[in-house]
Amino acid sequence: MKKFTYLLIMVPIIFGCNTTTNTVDLDQAKAEVAAFIDTQFDFFSSGSIEEAKETFAMDAVLIGTDEDEYLSGWSEVEPSLIGQIAAIKDPVFTTRNLNIVMGDDGNMASYTQIVDFTFSSDGQTLEVTNVRSSGVVKKYDGKWKIAQIHWSVGVQGQVIEY
Repeated sequence: MKKFTYLLIMVPIIFGCNTTTNTVDLDQAKAEVAAFIDTQFDFFSSGSIEEAKETFAMDAVLIGTDEDEYLSGWSEVEPSLIGQIAAIKDPVFTTRNLNIVMGDDGNMASYTQIVDFTFSSDGQTLEVTNVRSSGVVKKYDGKWKIAQIHWSVGVQGQVIEY
């Protein structure tokens, strides 16, 4: 009887434990992230703040090249993007050196890349090169969005000599 009682207790414990793990196809997730990163600036071409809103998470952080560009949350990011969309016409973005680091669960990734772009503004064609871009993208309700983005332009020489 003791063995039967022991068996009654152990069977649900053994079979009730889920020993399988959900595996994530990190290669597939990384390909999705790369495709998203490749299109993250499309809202500039379309001039659509609504498309930008679909690109950025509501709690996104945008760190730009201007000392005042540390923007947190859509309410701060949106006015900056509206101004940029108004000023930047016919943009062409060229990127290189994309490096993606996937999170273990496949729902978040960090990335770095170098961006060059040309655009028209006030009738002039302008070019910005060697912009160091990094960020974090995260899946929100099944869609990749920018959670954090940072652009910087290097200065000649070291800021702090070491």
